[in-house]
Amino acid sequence: MRLTLIRLSAAVITILLPSLLAAQLMGTVNFDFDSDQLDAEAQQKILEIAESLKSTDSYKPTVIVGYTDAVGGSSYNDNLGLRRAEAVASALRAAGVPIDRVGKTETRGKNELLVAVSTPERLNRRVTVGLEDILAACRSYREIPLTPSDVGDALQADLVTRVQEAVSYYSQLTSNGGNASAFQMAGAARADCEQAVGFNRDAVRKIEYAKKCFCSSARMQVALGLIPAN
Repeated sequence: MRLTLIRLSAAVITILLPSLLAAQLMGTVNFDFDSDQLDAEAQQKILEIAESLKSTDSYKPTVIVGYTDAVGGSSYNDNLGLRRAEAVASALRAAGVPIDRVGKTETRGKNELLVAVSTPERLNRRVTVGLEDILAACRSYREIPLTPSDVGDALQADLVTRVQEAVSYYSQLTSNGGNASAFQMAGAARADCEQAVGFNRDAVRKIEYAKKCFCSSARMQVALGLIPAN
């Protein structure tokens, strides 16, 4: 991953890392006004997303998020967004996506409009299907949802990326001399992720250190102010 340095000061490093802050989008399904029914266009999109999910070898959980346009109250729209997400989840299962790949459903209601208008807008009435980045602030590495079945090329590539990120941050913070907390977390992430990468795929401690890698990376991101603390 290419790291783009935006600002470096004695107290803070601000770095643009969009792929860490959002799910990997697999597709978007749009809806008619005040409806949770899948029209012909939506059904075709579901089939495309289903094929993508079935052909993608990823350990990352799928997250399905429903949205509405700005018309109506927040409570109603929260419920409508969730109904839309559940309709898409059900359609994906019917299209042959394994139940354990469909993942969780969420709603944002009328928050996070794509088009900032208060009138009906189809682009805002949507459900997104994505692969959620496992990176999140954690209290313990044991909370990271990885199992031996997740070991594969995708996980290994992500671990290598975490090493590269940690090494880069550590080097920048060493030169800068500021943000002691982030410096400490970058050092921990570098050590944990290098260990995780170095273990063979069938090694007993591969998953243990992969979890430690993700957790240390998350704490580093929190210390840098790039993701919120839980």
